[in-house]
Amino acid sequence: MYIDTCVAVKLYTREPDSEECQQVAAGHRLVSSELLYTELWSALLAKERNKVITPELRQRVWQLFEEHLLEDVIELVALDGHVVREAAEIMARVHPLVPLRTLDALHLATYAGIEAGPLFTRDKRMNDAARRLEFPLA
Repeated sequence: MYIDTCVAVKLYTREPDSEECQQVAAGHRLVSSELLYTELWSALLAKERNKVITPELRQRVWQLFEEHLLEDVIELVALDGHVVREAAEIMARVHPLVPLRTLDALHLATYAGIEAGPLFTRDKRMNDAARRLEFPLA
């Protein structure tokens, strides 16, 4: 199952729909773009700045994420020129109906180039684009 960053944040921190996301992801091999590495870090720092989590919790969550990478609980797929060009194509294919953001397009392009099962996102634009592209959704 391919997860985007918004789902990863819900899996690693407590948010209103975290439990539902955990149920959907349970038992699946998790795959994402290497974008997840910096996007998750950024989200954790933002949660800390906004006093949603403590610095200690941020560090514990990050350590768990790093362990999951080492243990192949989550696999990160490398970005390359092909993925970048595919992201631009995806943006064009869903334009003008879906105003897809760059990082979301890179996630979708990464997903398009691998076999990972369904795509799992909670982002409306990314979900709309995936539907237009006929990607299977979790």
